[in-house]
Amino acid sequence: MPKELPLTIENRWDILYRDFPEVYDAFAAVPKNPNTFEVLQQHFDLAGRRILDVGSGSGSSTLAAAQWAEQVIGLEIEDAMRAVALRQTAATGILNASFVPGTALDIPFKDNYFDLVLAITLPLFQPEDIRQFASESLRVTRKGGIVITVGIAPFWYGGELAPIILGEKRVTEVDTEGVSHRVLADELHFDFFDYEADQEYGSLDKILRTYGFIFGRKAMDYLAAHGKTAIRWKFRIHHRRKDSSW
Repeated sequence: MPKELPLTIENRWDILYRDFPEVYDAFAAVPKNPNTFEVLQQHFDLAGRRILDVGSGSGSSTLAAAQWAEQVIGLEIEDAMRAVALRQTAATGILNASFVPGTALDIPFKDNYFDLVLAITLPLFQPEDIRQFASESLRVTRKGGIVITVGIAPFWYGGELAPIILGEKRVTEVDTEGVSHRVLADELHFDFFDYEADQEYGSLDKILRTYGFIFGRKAMDYLAAHGKTAIRWKFRIHHRRKDSSW
């Protein structure tokens, strides 16, 4: 019997990851222009690398990385997400991608194992957790390798509809993305750059069932009232190459 969905989960990402991985996968699979991996490939050479995709979710980022990587391993703590990822991998026939259970705070691999560690919209918001993730990621990266995070730019939660979702005054107060930036860039000396991308859902029904389902009733009402089927995002990429000082 198909799972009955509520109208919206109102920004409860924990519920999304645990109970509705298929909705997350449909949301993550909506194309962005430019594509995240097009941007990454322009700035970092992914070809022939051994890559760890931390917080790989339903596997879309891992499978995207596999088109360049020699080997890519997705690390994901949620069983439901890994199940979706494994089904997708089997369906595509991709052979250089695999998935393991685990957390960004205790990466289950030996030192200096990967050429590149990648984390896309990893949900870590406490400074101590971000520091631990950075430490673990650099530990498992070989000398000369690189750690890359792709996150939402500060004040862009939910993309261009942040003022609708959070309210005009709360946009500058609910700055979880800014916490990551302060730890990674100011404390740990990661370099960074921003880029913008458009995400076109193709229909009002689809954007309401995915984006609206996740981001809440205010977003849904705005989308419906304006017949809006696309969202503009600003992303921030932090990156640090591992050197002998680490």
